[in-house]
Amino acid sequence: MSGYTKFREFLRNEGCEAAFDRAFYQYNDCTAFDESLWEAGNAECFIGHAFEWSATPEGRAFWLTIDRKWFKLIK
Repeated sequence: MSGYTKFREFLRNEGCEAAFDRAFYQYNDCTAFDESLWEAGNAECFIGHAFEWSATPEGRAFWLTIDRKWFKLIK
């Protein structure tokens, strides 16, 4: 399983794939998140650099929890 696929599965399992995609798209000048962007990033800190957490409806605390779960999963 590729890193991108694993990340997508993680977001789905956490129930936040659509929220991540929406926030990423809005924060990154209408750029959709895809595998090429995944490959250009750093898996360990991808969520932390994807968008401004506090500017989302879910808020900073939610994304911090997701980020910590992701980091724990890949370590």
